[in-house]
Amino acid sequence: MALLFDEDYLKLKERGLSFDEREQQRFFLFTNYRLPEGMYAIPTCDVLVEIPPNYNQAGNDMFWTHPRLHRADGKSIPQVLDLGGGDNRMYDGREFSRWSRHWDPSGKGAWRPGKDDIVSIYRRVEWALSHPDCQ
Repeated sequence: MALLFDEDYLKLKERGLSFDEREQQRFFLFTNYRLPEGMYAIPTCDVLVEIPPNYNQAGNDMFWTHPRLHRADGKSIPQVLDLGGGDNRMYDGREFSRWSRHWDPSGKGAWRPGKDDIVSIYRRVEWALSHPDCQ
């Protein structure tokens, strides 16, 4: 059984987003995610999200990156676990570092049950990686 709805896969294809998934672990991976230019020490990473069993009724608070990201300006990134962190995830033998981001349930980032989808999750990741100082 797929993690997402058929419409989600169509939206991913329309946007040219590459991905992989592991149904048993409920892991969805955005592959070769292009990071904001000049913000990080590397240009791309892989981003893992966990898809809840009640998708699309519930959104996500966290995502994980491989490799562990470091800012180009040397500043630390709050709420990101280093390798060996207690809530990191393993995927194909690679350790993904957790980013904990909490979306304001009453604000712009609120999840809209039955309306939001994988593109909404992608936009949350995109926002967080563009604003690494926000928590």
